[in-house]
Amino acid sequence: MLDQSGIARFAERHLMPDTIHVSRDAGEDVLDPATGALVPGAAVTVYADKAGLYAHQERIRTKGAGLNGAWVEEVLAGYRLLLPLSAPELQVEDSVLVVEARDDQAVGRTYRVTAQGEVSSFPVLRTVWLEERDRKPVAV
Repeated sequence: MLDQSGIARFAERHLMPDTIHVSRDAGEDVLDPATGALVPGAAVTVYADKAGLYAHQERIRTKGAGLNGAWVEEVLAGYRLLLPLSAPELQVEDSVLVVEARDDQAVGRTYRVTAQGEVSSFPVLRTVWLEERDRKPVAV
């Protein structure tokens, strides 16, 4: 019989070398007393710990600049985020910031969660699908 917890520990130790910060919009606007305007509420931290970020080419079809508005195929870079089983469930539209990574060029990039995490009958890690947003400077 396979030792599920042993495989999970191995996955965390060898497949999750990066540190990320996941935040979620508060959802409700708050009143700015200085201006009297409603402004977005502060984002809530969902998860801030280890993870593994892996590129995955995702093919999508989109209506583009083809002749007479024809459908053209566009390739978008998609990413897989590996998380430990102890991580909370991420939601679509959560924002992921790479804080530390083996690949220096990954630090400061932000991603958007595009689908709920995958589930399994033999869970050893969580897989969440992402799409890149932009790159933010990170204080070193």
